Amino acid sequence: MILQRYISKTILGSTALVLVVLMSLYTFMDFIAELDDLGKGDYQLSDILAYLALSMPKRVYELLPVAALLGSVIGLGTLASQSELVAMRAAGVSVKDINKAVLIVAGILMFIAVVIGEFIRPITEQKAMQIQTAAQTGTEGSQSQYGFWTRDGNHFNHIQRIHRDGRFEGIKVYEFDDKHQLRIVTQAKEARYENNEWLMLDVVQSTIDENGIEVRSIERAKWRSKLNPGMLNVVVVPPEFLPVWSLIEYVSYLKSNHQAVSQYQLAFWSKIMMPLSSAVMVFLAVPFIFGPLRSAPVGGRILVGVLVGIGFHLFNQSFQHMGLVFGVLPWLAASFPTIIFAGIGIFMLRRVR
Repeated sequence: MILQRYISKTILGSTALVLVVLMSLYTFMDFIAELDDLGKGDYQLSDILAYLALSMPKRVYELLPVAALLGSVIGLGTLASQSELVAMRAAGVSVKDINKAVLIVAGILMFIAVVIGEFIRPITEQKAMQIQTAAQTGTEGSQSQYGFWTRDGNHFNHIQRIHRDGRFEGIKVYEFDDKHQLRIVTQAKEARYENNEWLMLDVVQSTIDENGIEVRSIERAKWRSKLNPGMLNVVVVPPEFLPVWSLIEYVSYLKSNHQAVSQYQLAFWSKIMMPLSSAVMVFLAVPFIFGPLRSAPVGGRILVGVLVGIGFHLFNQSFQHMGLVFGVLPWLAASFPTIIFAGIGIFMLRRVR
């Protein structure tokens, strides 16, 4: 229908404009914050600009629900202020037909959120972190103050540094028996993943038993581990920056080793709910225009939209963190705010005539 396409185009244009404004504001704030680290190591202005450019998909992903609500309110509000919606209603276009146009926008924004969140954001965010770390520390690999710890059955692995090409540097493997007694300590200068298996180089292995400690040096040795270079990105990168399939793989790995998985399950469900949150925000715009605020000026509607959008963002983030602290089911902690706001939208829409 021509009118539905016209409404959808207007809403999408307003959403894009709002997103550009919000991105400009947040990018400027991030730029000011990054200036505090200017000169740290080799961290120069060019590195800051590259870091900010690669961080933009992250910001788009985070701001999309708020931009969707504000863009929809502004788009529909503009049509209402120019009496275009009144003319459409007089011509026989129902609120249901307008809802269909809004649902088209919601579907497009959901698709954009999935593409950015699953394919663009993970790559650019890891690249941004690599540029920042390399410039500030002068090292190419990822390294923390205490290294990276993983568990693999009765093996506890400590990795000092993870390189971009998937190599590990400074590996220690602590192997325990079924009675939780430390039996073997293996140290390696480097480990490489070749032909779906790990190869350790410059290995020193200490075997502990009742007779004492036996130490031997090995030039090369295979390392039997369920870990792979892609899986270790989960350790280096915060869970919210990872694609869904990486989270599923790592959650399965943690469960098989009887480790806590709540943080990664919450990140998984948050990514599932993110596109739906954007759709709900678009859906909420219709009651703003035809409901109690239909007689309010556009500025008043925008103000209410800002408050609702910020309220949703704060409620969503707070409830997820509270759910993690108090042991709420991850799927419930991630979906509850979206369900509440969707319920509010449905209730308000039923009052529209």
